[in-house]
Amino acid sequence: MLTEFYEVHRMRKMLRVTMTVGNDAQEEKQMYRRMVRQALRLGLLMILVVLALVACEEDERQLVSKPRPLPEDPTLLYPNEYRSEEFEPSLSFRVVEGWSNAPLEAPDVLHIERQSPEEWSRLAFTNVQLVFKPRTLEVVEAPKDMVGWFQHHPYLQTDKPEPISVGGVKGVQFDVVVIKDLPKDYYGVCGTKCVDLFRTGSSYHDALWASTDEHSGEKQRVIVLEGVKGETVTITYTSPATEFDEFALEAQRVLDSVKWSGS
Repeated sequence: MLTEFYEVHRMRKMLRVTMTVGNDAQEEKQMYRRMVRQALRLGLLMILVVLALVACEEDERQLVSKPRPLPEDPTLLYPNEYRSEEFEPSLSFRVVEGWSNAPLEAPDVLHIERQSPEEWSRLAFTNVQLVFKPRTLEVVEAPKDMVGWFQHHPYLQTDKPEPISVGGVKGVQFDVVVIKDLPKDYYGVCGTKCVDLFRTGSSYHDALWASTDEHSGEKQRVIVLEGVKGETVTITYTSPATEFDEFALEAQRVLDSVKWSGS
């Protein structure tokens, strides 16, 4: 009987040990599963955070890279890339500090300007529709050959045209100044010391000032591009003659950044 008692006692003890070991293993298994689930949740959260950051960076990149429209009011332009809203053919360009958008953009002219020590220097993209007939105050329809019109103007002195490309569109460029001795009885819409050049349908009036004892006069670079989406675009940049070389560098930086929409 005593032997049987000890045997039963031993069997119960083994059973308790086996149950304890089984319970510990089960708890470890459950703990491992919880840790795996937490790791998966943490990993998924990290993936979502990374995807959100990538999406935000992409949105910011698109906002930065997309040209902004020119302001609707005359103001200084922040260094950025801008696009035309009204002028046709449409284009985009980049400016650095110092440019402003006065006068405002119109369907046939986009004009920006820059302050110089003497006066404002200007850069304009135009669809010339009317030109001033030399020796008169009349405006007539702009000729198809704008280069020839400038070269044969009796009150303008022009350089030999040279090839150039703006935004991938080929054209020619040449420099223009008013002749030294205007006729004594000369007068124009702009006055007696300047030569009226052309006017657009939106009443943009371009004129070039002659040199006088009090003023150095103006120098203008003319770029004529034919076939810009079926249009002839005349680009001019103008400044006091004494400051032209310096201003030309700034104007050329803008022209180097020009992109014609759809081209």
